[in-house]
Amino acid sequence: MIKIIGGTYRSRIIATPDQGTVPTKSMVREAVFSALSDLIPGATVLDLFAGSGALGIEALSRGAKAAYFVDSGAKAASTILANLATLKESHGTVVNLDYQAALASFKAQGLHFDAVFLDPPYALKESYQNAVNLLLSFHLLSPKAAIMLEYEGTIPFSESKFSFARHYNYGRTNVLIVRRSL
Repeated sequence: MIKIIGGTYRSRIIATPDQGTVPTKSMVREAVFSALSDLIPGATVLDLFAGSGALGIEALSRGAKAAYFVDSGAKAASTILANLATLKESHGTVVNLDYQAALASFKAQGLHFDAVFLDPPYALKESYQNAVNLLLSFHLLSPKAAIMLEYEGTIPFSESKFSFARHYNYGRTNVLIVRRSL
């Protein structure tokens, strides 16, 4: 169980899947949403490797108009659906596919995202760059989009396609926020 830290759902508790996920710590969520405070209201967000859906739900709580939650785990997807139902939140869409298939589906639907939360299992280091490459090649990012990458250690990732990058460190957790433009 984790607590939503800001917005409409502040202090509400949401469930986490039993296994296979590590929810983003509250201090990290607070910092990320502070850094993206100008972008979230009215945004369409993507919570990729969503787990409990905490990042996307936090965005909805803070005024995002829509959130898409992607997780390949059936337990994670059902947990996110239950969390959205508990909150009576109707602006969330849960997609139970691997990230590559989900991104291809979003391309076919013509979707564009203003903010993307990318927090795969830390062992899948190649998925950071792969996911961003797909977001770019499928033209899924709005002109001022931001991507938040949460990871431990180092990841192979090139910031060169973005005009802004900011690194944050919270103990063993690292956060990189890249933006197409400010």
